[in-house]
Amino acid sequence: MGPAVTRADIPSAAVPGHASKGDRTRKRLLDAAAAEVARCGVAGTSINAIAAAAGLKTGSVYFHFESKDQLVEAMLEEGLLASLAFLDKALAQVPDDADAATRLAAAIRAHSTAVHELSNYTVAVLGPSFPRDAAGATARKLRRTYVMRWTQLVTEAQDAGALTRDAEPRLLRDLILGALNAVSLAGQPSDDVALALQALLGLAAGKRSEGRGR
Repeated sequence: MGPAVTRADIPSAAVPGHASKGDRTRKRLLDAAAAEVARCGVAGTSINAIAAAAGLKTGSVYFHFESKDQLVEAMLEEGLLASLAFLDKALAQVPDDADAATRLAAAIRAHSTAVHELSNYTVAVLGPSFPRDAAGATARKLRRTYVMRWTQLVTEAQDAGALTRDAEPRLLRDLILGALNAVSLAGQPSDDVALALQALLGLAAGKRSEGRGR
């Protein structure tokens, strides 16, 4: 099964060839912010560093964003909206009568692909230095939505007997996402990572059931 969605399918992440110079510059700044936050964390990132990474003068940043906080939140929102788009599209392709294991397997494939496609954005939005002040309120809400969706998928798989009930759902969720992030960011093909984790979790049976039902 190929990727459920690519970055070009996400309006907020794609910049068409006919986009204005301002739109292209804004996108360069978002990409640079994602790379800097992924490398240094929010606190360790400066406007100067973002501007340099984007190949711009520091003053140019303020033409597009009022502050570092506003730029970082815009970057986090884009990364989270994109991650949610990967998850939504993948789950929408799962048959309505699919079991919980099949749905979790689809989510695993979606997240592995998202890590591959979004790279620095994924590290930034799931990193420990996520902003806790008012400037990150919208991004925090989006991240809560994403992790709650994953908690629900894991809980449903546990209730169906597809995952062990001996571990707390949120811990299993974090272990799954952590493994996907670490291995995918190390450069392993997203499909290989997803299949390996499904096998490790014992979700291959759910995938076989999906194939028999078609």
